[in-house]
Amino acid sequence: MSPADVRTAAEVEALAARVLGRRDRPLVLVSTDAEGLFHFDLHRLRMELDGIADVVTIETGSASRDLEHLLPPKTHVFGGAGRSYPPDFGDAPEWTRSPLRFPGHADADDLIDDAMGQTGRRTVESAPTASIRRASGIVQGFVADGTVAIVRLDDGTTVTATGALLPPEIPLIAALVEGGPVSGILDELELHPEPLAPDLLALVDGAHTLALVVKVTDLRATVQLHPRVSVVLRRRDVDVDEGPVSDVLHVGDVIRVRVRRDGDAEIGLSCVDVDPDAALTPPLALVAGGAPWLSEGRSSAASARDAAAPVAPDAPAPASETSGPSGSGSSGSSGEDLARRHDLNALSSEVAAARRDILALTNLVARGGRSAPESSELEKLRAENEQLRASLADERAERAKVEARLADASQDRREAGRALRDARRAAERAHVDPTADGIRIEIERTWGNRTAPGERERWPLREFSFGPAFIDSLDALDENQLSKAVRACVDAITGRDREIPARELHRLRSGEGGDDPYVVRSDGARCWRSSIEQNAPGARRLHYWELAGGVIELSRVVHHDDTRP
Repeated sequence: MSPADVRTAAEVEALAARVLGRRDRPLVLVSTDAEGLFHFDLHRLRMELDGIADVVTIETGSASRDLEHLLPPKTHVFGGAGRSYPPDFGDAPEWTRSPLRFPGHADADDLIDDAMGQTGRRTVESAPTASIRRASGIVQGFVADGTVAIVRLDDGTTVTATGALLPPEIPLIAALVEGGPVSGILDELELHPEPLAPDLLALVDGAHTLALVVKVTDLRATVQLHPRVSVVLRRRDVDVDEGPVSDVLHVGDVIRVRVRRDGDAEIGLSCVDVDPDAALTPPLALVAGGAPWLSEGRSSAASARDAAAPVAPDAPAPASETSGPSGSGSSGSSGEDLARRHDLNALSSEVAAARRDILALTNLVARGGRSAPESSELEKLRAENEQLRASLADERAERAKVEARLADASQDRREAGRALRDARRAAERAHVDPTADGIRIEIERTWGNRTAPGERERWPLREFSFGPAFIDSLDALDENQLSKAVRACVDAITGRDREIPARELHRLRSGEGGDDPYVVRSDGARCWRSSIEQNAPGARRLHYWELAGGVIELSRVVHHDDTRP
């Protein structure tokens, strides 16, 4: 049984700072149960998410309790459960952005899917085949209540687009704009747009842009620049004089706002000093190659109407519908999932208000008993109390229905994304050419797919060659083992295996003793041994030579017991 990574108070503090700080990748946190056991497959999590997300473990007990005190409510991990925190979790540390997965109800696949949905990066180890490629086109319309879009590709082909790769808070109908561009991964006749992280650098101080109103009270309003970027407008930020904010703003409105930035402080917005003639900084796009998700003059009602009008796959949309961006991208709240989440937030507020009213009435009735009020007034208060209790019960039932629908929709999306990933990997691995040229191409492709553009200077693909026995040593490997071997080769060539504990990298010795000399070739090359598999019978290892100047010569793929160079 391996101990947890985080056990002491100092380690918990460092972990909390890491969760709430800005990161380049998601962080998957898995806890032990009360006996110190793990119920999620940690080995699989670390292998599948290698280079994509960080996997950390924490001990349930004092460590998990300390973490609970350092993180926002309902965002910690305990009792064998796990969750994935998105890279920008600290910007909006809400538990709904990082669902808690309990063993018995979820497995490693769910945590992998959560992390993948938070990064938007591809994880395939090979280049797309002829049936899986990147493509772009124009959105013609929506069908199936906005969960499927009709897209005409640049080559004239008509395909459907789905939100299998999009996170739960970005429904397809919010991400795409009818008449607007879209690009993504094309699998046969199905296009899968890829999510974009919100980039706020273009919104400089004084810039004008658009925002979507998602919540309004008498004192303040919450608007979104992106489904993951919410900003609160207080009364002084809205031109309402002395009246309530709700007199001016309504949920679903798309409004002009002026950006306020003060050094490194969080972005602020204002409606008071907006210039109606100022040039607009384009609102953010939600998917790669997509149009801005908001546009002026469109309401949530218009978005819902456009989403409900199906478009024939072979017929172009009417001019009146394609002349401008659709409300499907302009409001976001017209998507079924987003509407349900807004409904759920509203229900939560109503339930909280009902609870406060019940408590106030109960206390008032109790005080009245001691001061002997008129019996008619007491009966009236009791009747109001019962009505509020009945209303609270109805609200709870409605909230349960909404949560059930959201859970079903999330499960369907995870299963669709998992099926797509598995099918894509199976299709690509089947085309690996086990020759020297084929393996070289596969190594270059795997490096390109597993290394983000910003990481390629740190992990360059150095010069490498194949030893005389290397290609022959691959003959006994199946497709899955060959894919793992190629990943180990990439880590060796880039030097990344020195920072991956699972590789168990070490110099090869001439014998089994700890004092036996290291294996060094006559030309001065040093032999290294790296793990390809763990906890498997005859687990494979990679032997390779490091020559002068950093050139890598891949020697052989061997079984665990084979210690010859």
